[in-house]
Formats: sequence, C-alpha cells, structure tokens
Amino acid sequence: MAQHDGNKQRGWVNYFRVLAGGYLLYLAYQLMKGIWDGTAETVALNAAAGAVFAAAGAMVLWREWKAYQYAKAHKDDPDSWSQDDALPEQKRPATPAEQVGPEADQKGRDEE
Repeated sequence: MAQHDGNKQRGWVNYFRVLAGGYLLYLAYQLMKGIWDGTAETVALNAAAGAVFAAAGAMVLWREWKAYQYAKAHKDDPDSWSQDDALPEQKRPATPAEQVGPEADQKGRDEE
C-alpha cells in the first residue's frame, strides 16, 4: 500500500503510472500492427488512435522517469520532494502591509 504523509503519496502510485504508460504503448503497437499487417478496417482511425496512444504513453513514462531521477537525487530527504526548487525563485520586496516585526515598526517610524 502507499504510504500517506498528509496529502503526499509515495510508493505504489508510481508503479501504476508506469504500467499505464506501458499499456498505452502496447495499445498503440496493436493498432499500428493492424495497419502493417493489412488487417485494419479503418486505417486512418487506427493510425490516429495509435499516434495518440503512443504520445500519451511516452509522456506518462517520460514524466515518471523524470520523477524517478528527481527522487533519486533527493533520496536522502524525501520530505523536501517538491518541484518548486526546480524553478528559479523569484523574490520581490515585501510591501509595508506584508512586513511584520521590529523592522516594519522601525521603517514606519523612519517614514514619518
């Protein structure tokens, strides 16, 4: 079973995603196989559905591979697993309403 830590899920969900991605690729292969064998009744539909299934399966597997690589890099501290640190942090100065503490009090006095 998956381990639950608040809203975080770890464990089995990744295996199911890999299986789903593999199954989508299998379905794409079966659809394309009908075209290659000449047994497909609707070639255009098989080709379109095969392309969609192949793209979706590849995308699911790619995302899981990237998640695996990220988890492997952060395996020492699984509580810090987040995609937020993959993006550069954009900081803006705090507005006076957001400032709390002695610095805000001093700044307010300086402005008067």
